[in-house]
Amino acid sequence: ITAGVLSAFAVSAQCPQISCPSNITVNNDPGTCGAVVNYVTPVGTNPCAIDSTIFNFTGSLQTFTVPNGVTSVKIMAWGAKGGGATPCSGPNEDDGGWGGFAEGDLVVVPGQVLNVYVGGFPGLNIGNGFQAGGYNGGGSGGMYAAAGGGASDVRVGGISLNDRVIVAGGGGGGNAGCPNHGEGGHGGGLIGATGTGGWTPGGGGTQIGGGVAGSSPGTPGILGEGGFTNGGDYHIAGGGGGYYGGGGAYAAGGGGGSSYLGGVTNGNTIQGIQNDHGKIVVKWIGGGATTTQTAGLPDGATFPVGVTTNWYKVEDGLGNADSCSFTVTVVDNEVPSITCPVDTTICWGVYNANISSSDNCPGATVTQTNGPTLGSSFDVGGNKDTCDYNVTVEVCGGVNETNQKYGISVYPNPMQEFVIIENKHIVGKYTIEITNTIGAIVKTINTTEKRVEIQKGDMSKGMYYYSIKQNNQTLGSGKLAVE
Repeated sequence: ITAGVLSAFAVSAQCPQISCPSNITVNNDPGTCGAVVNYVTPVGTNPCAIDSTIFNFTGSLQTFTVPNGVTSVKIMAWGAKGGGATPCSGPNEDDGGWGGFAEGDLVVVPGQVLNVYVGGFPGLNIGNGFQAGGYNGGGSGGMYAAAGGGASDVRVGGISLNDRVIVAGGGGGGNAGCPNHGEGGHGGGLIGATGTGGWTPGGGGTQIGGGVAGSSPGTPGILGEGGFTNGGDYHIAGGGGGYYGGGGAYAAGGGGGSSYLGGVTNGNTIQGIQNDHGKIVVKWIGGGATTTQTAGLPDGATFPVGVTTNWYKVEDGLGNADSCSFTVTVVDNEVPSITCPVDTTICWGVYNANISSSDNCPGATVTQTNGPTLGSSFDVGGNKDTCDYNVTVEVCGGVNETNQKYGISVYPNPMQEFVIIENKHIVGKYTIEITNTIGAIVKTINTTEKRVEIQKGDMSKGMYYYSIKQNNQTLGSGKLAVE
């Protein structure tokens, strides 16, 4: 702030606003490729919105439903004024006590229903006869007197008097005659006001009991109701309704009903400020916010293995919005299984193995990891299982080869260092070819000799095939084992 300049700063909250839970990590449910995940669904609020509902007198129960996103409401209640008495002559005295005021904060949840009772003002007893008490607890009044005003209250979880969380007391009825016999006591305060008059007036309601009775045949107030009479109603002023009602009185004013703040916080009550029917106002901050999920899966859904990002958005209907996100990570900690065949022994040729695998998630692969006899199964989560089996290739007996037509002999077979291939009846040049099991030629010898010695050289252990050809015709063939 500089000389001659006044600067004002206002700090506003984000409106609307929403917050998400922390990131979630869980293991997969056994035997499945995912997990059921529960979380608290985010609900946006609008802390900048201030709204209220006003409940005026109707003579019947009214209700208030807590809006979405609202967790606390302020309740302001005014009790009703007591009725006015008519004297022997002249205008109505309008001498009823005024209704009290009570306010406080109530913790609520969205969707909760509050039961609202607004007290009634019985009016001026112009007819100068019996007058019914004001709605919601006002005590009745008789000739030359008037009825008490009704209390205003809010009830939670039911509609009995024990369900009240806040009460604003009603005023006591006035009492006239020849001359004026007194005014009703004001309602409100933790103790309602006592009426006035030359005779004994009714006492105000308290936090533990009704207001005491005034002159007989007046009766004391009780829980929720003002006193009246235990005999005739002549000159009887009714007590005001309240947490506890005010006392009724003969030839004097009725007592005011008490207020109650036991179910709210930050409570306050004032005597005698309402000069008519009662009223209740429910105010709240927040609400007016619509929350939607824009990505991801809802609470209680089955989340797949991997990372799912949930996004939530709140809007206030005026173009303002806020959003938040969190991740749900499902870890696949279930290993796949792999099954290898049993160990086997073959003489020669190609061996086909049946290797099977299974996993809770699709996409598992079987990979040969080392040599021709080992296998591993890997799933999408990086888990693996391994198995192994042995295939033994042996040189089987009885593989010495002969060919009678051309007198071909092959020995020693199995070959160790060399093999001799002899013939007796081939005339002229011919070719000897030796191939492996996949058909590749490993040796070729062109010769006219009857006896040919072939060295093993770099031929590895295994099974081979020989063939003797002349002029594109195969004269003889067979198996050749190498040790």
